[in-house]
Amino acid sequence: MVAVSAVESLATLGPVAWYVFAMAATPGPNNAMLTASGMNFGFRRTTPHILGIVGGLVALFTACGLGLGVLFQAVPYAKLALSIAGALYLAYLAWRVANAAAPAATKGAKPLSFLEAAGFQFLNPKAWVMGLTAATLTPSLGGPVEATLALGLIGVTVATPSMAVWAAFGVAIARLFRQERTRVWINRGLALILLATIPFMFRS
Repeated sequence: MVAVSAVESLATLGPVAWYVFAMAATPGPNNAMLTASGMNFGFRRTTPHILGIVGGLVALFTACGLGLGVLFQAVPYAKLALSIAGALYLAYLAWRVANAAAPAATKGAKPLSFLEAAGFQFLNPKAWVMGLTAATLTPSLGGPVEATLALGLIGVTVATPSMAVWAAFGVAIARLFRQERTRVWINRGLALILLATIPFMFRS
């Protein structure tokens, strides 16, 4: 029975890990911001941003695993309020990205902190979809505690390398495009990508 249970757990973890990887690795607000941060501030200064995203996802996954996601879905207009708050914050982040490499803002520009990056995950509908969907795929792992620990482990081991790759991509862009004017336009392009994701926050 123990062997069968272990096989069932692995069979469950595989699809969940693959789902989280696919969602974390594909383009989205987090990855666009990490690319911009890697380009403007380098990988080392972007590390708190990476860890903040991962920490926020783990906290969100934990909340979903413990049943907060069900409560959230049951509250009328909760998704709309989340979408509005996320859209406003994303617009603010797009403004920061657009001005990160501007000559007048160079001295005051700084990457997102751990807490800023972590907090954004709770305003990011894509992160909620990841957490809610992953939580529904883990009941065979045991009780809520076991399932929650599994979700947290998946979040750390799968999301971290995905986030790091996008930050490294930004560093590579910085090395390829060294002219300040070019980097300003790349920042503005990334900011437009962030703004373009706002309508998707209101999809049902």
